[in-house]
Amino acid sequence: MDRFELQRDAGWLIYDVSRLLMRSFEKKVREVGLTPHQWRVLLQIGRREGQTQTEIAEETEIARAPLGRLLDKLEEQGVIERRQDPHDRRAKRIYLVEREGKTFMEPFREQAKEQFDTVYGKLADTELLALIRMLDHIKTNIQSAEQSANKALTATRTETA
Repeated sequence: MDRFELQRDAGWLIYDVSRLLMRSFEKKVREVGLTPHQWRVLLQIGRREGQTQTEIAEETEIARAPLGRLLDKLEEQGVIERRQDPHDRRAKRIYLVEREGKTFMEPFREQAKEQFDTVYGKLADTELLALIRMLDHIKTNIQSAEQSANKALTATRTETA
C-alpha cells in the first residue's frame, strides 16, 4: 500500500468514524428532547463559555441567522444567557445558565460518559491522548492550508482589482 492509499484510507476512516459517532449521539440527543443543532451549540458553549455568536457559528458550522434564532429560543427557555462584552459594546458573550449550581448540560454528563465508554471501549488514557494529539495535528494542518488558500485568494483578488 503506497502513501496515497494510506492517507486516503485514514481520511475515509476519520470521516466514517465521525459520521457514526454523530449518528449515535444524535439518537441519544433526540431521546432527551433536543435537536442535533441545539446539542452542538450547547456543547460548544459548554466547552468554552463566553464566546460570541460569530465564534459559535464558525465552530458549529451553523449560519449566523439560524444560529441567532436558535440562541433566541435557548435564551427564552432559560438555558443560555447573553452578557455584554466588557471590551466591546456591540458584542454579546454567551453563557450557560446555572440553576442550583448546575448548568442545563450537567444532567447529560452521565449519559455522555456512558456513550463515550461505549465508543472508546477499552482504549487506555494514553491511547486516547495519542489519538487526540494526532487528530489535533491533522486539524491544525487543515486549518493552516485553509488560511494559506484564503490569503492567496485575497491577494489574487487585490491584484486583479
